[in-house]
Amino acid sequence: MSSDESSDGLEELKDLMALYGKQEDKKPSENQKKRFIPKASQAKELNYVEVPMEKVIFGDRQRFLTNLAKSVGQKWQQSVDEDEDEENPDQQKAGDKRKAAWSDSDDEDIQVGDVKRATKHTGPLNHLRKDKSYKEYLTARFQRTLNQPKWAEKKVKGNDEEDLSSDEELLKTVGFIDRKARSSDMPQKTLNFKRVKDLNRAAYTEGLTTSIQFHPTSTAALVASENSIATIYTVDGHKNEKLHSMRFKKFPLLCSRIAPCGTKAFFGSVRRYYYTYDLLEAKETKLTLPDESMTMNRFEVSPCGKFIVSAGKFGAIHLLTANTNELLHSFKQEGNVKGLAWSGDSKRVLVCGSSSNVTVLNLRQNLIEHIFMDDGCINGQCIQLAPNQRLLATGSEEGVVNIYDYETVFASKAPQPEKRFMNLRTSISSLQFNHSSELLAMSSAEAPNTIKLAHFPSATVFSNFPAQTENVGYVSSMAFSPHSSFLALATKGKKVPLFRLKYFKSY
Repeated sequence: MSSDESSDGLEELKDLMALYGKQEDKKPSENQKKRFIPKASQAKELNYVEVPMEKVIFGDRQRFLTNLAKSVGQKWQQSVDEDEDEENPDQQKAGDKRKAAWSDSDDEDIQVGDVKRATKHTGPLNHLRKDKSYKEYLTARFQRTLNQPKWAEKKVKGNDEEDLSSDEELLKTVGFIDRKARSSDMPQKTLNFKRVKDLNRAAYTEGLTTSIQFHPTSTAALVASENSIATIYTVDGHKNEKLHSMRFKKFPLLCSRIAPCGTKAFFGSVRRYYYTYDLLEAKETKLTLPDESMTMNRFEVSPCGKFIVSAGKFGAIHLLTANTNELLHSFKQEGNVKGLAWSGDSKRVLVCGSSSNVTVLNLRQNLIEHIFMDDGCINGQCIQLAPNQRLLATGSEEGVVNIYDYETVFASKAPQPEKRFMNLRTSISSLQFNHSSELLAMSSAEAPNTIKLAHFPSATVFSNFPAQTENVGYVSSMAFSPHSSFLALATKGKKVPLFRLKYFKSY
């Protein structure tokens, strides 16, 4: 290229920059117009369009690649794959597979025998294959301990699948939010569970535990005992660290409940007063009961959080306001009160007593709405209504657990149970449904390791829970976490056993 041609090219580039770049507001000179405006349209003024600077200098993509190939003495040809990618940039090939972002070839060479060694703690490792890949061993162990989360599963959408809304897509993408209330793959005979670290392992100061309550929103649990101590622990199954401890002087904690709002806790005993504790401000309040004959050794807070129903003396049932400690009404039934259960709408209370009758209280009309006889029961002990408001469970002193259809008990004074569990031989001390109403835990405090889990709707008892090698002690009460991931047991010993149920992903 001669010096004259290069100088002409530089002059042309400067004129282009003056036109489209730095001098957008200035009018082009007459020489510039003559150079760039076609002769046929010189008499007619044209409207100039702003062009990106990089396109002016380098041109478009094809022109740039063509000039680059010429500079090295080659001819550039556009491939078929690039044409398809440009036309359909978002379309993925049918046979594509997800590849690992990073892999180490050394991991494939490590065997189990190179890492696992027999020690005095593990003993002989005859159950392990020494020639097996250590990576496969770790993968299988992880999947056996923790199931693969839903967000990690690769799902292929079908053509007939309906489009989800933005909210549903978010719930489907974020794995720790479960849109379904129940687990669909739970078997009927064997349960996949694991005993983790004790809930109160950080302290073991409670002594004889009377009640356990999981916090409704936070991963924490309240453990109360007869030695006037209540402790809040984190719930993770590994450390279960101690968060806060409360001591009530000369006040054995026989019953404790956390309000549905999660900001307040109630503690009752055989005294004529009870305590409320503000969990946010860590402040306790002592409240005197409005009636001299009242105690709070057995009470339940309504699902709406506005009322408290308490078991009184000689078959009395008292209804209080949770905020103002006001006595709204008192009911009377035959026999001492043994168990209380609220309906989901907070309009009814179901009461079982030392007789064979179950009393249904209507709180809107302040009257006894219905009384029916618990089939085969002589002395009732506890009662529980499932969260789905379909199953009603009653436990007797004879060790029998009856399951009723809640909608049909109002039609007869002697309804027949849908199912009868007779797996326990001693008095039933506690009944608990999980959040999805597909698990029922039943226990007795009169014999060690007397606890069973039943599955619904099959109405079968899991044969492998608890394990024969597990020693859980004398179980007095139980509690499921809000989404049934954990099951905690209150025992007469110092330990609070904690179990992880692997079918439920959330806390």
